[in-house]
Amino acid sequence: MKIRPIIFFILLSAAVQIIGLTVDFPWKGITLWTLSVIFLLMAAYFTRSAAKN
Repeated sequence: MKIRPIIFFILLSAAVQIIGLTVDFPWKGITLWTLSVIFLLMAAYFTRSAAKN
């Protein structure tokens, strides 16, 4: 069951990058990359907790 958060956060990171290609606002780059890194860190966290069980 812990694989679902991993997949969710990886897909969410990809979705942020894809949506970011179409949106144009100031500070777009830093905002989108920060969100992507946070989501990938969350996926890494759940990967570590899934490996414990």
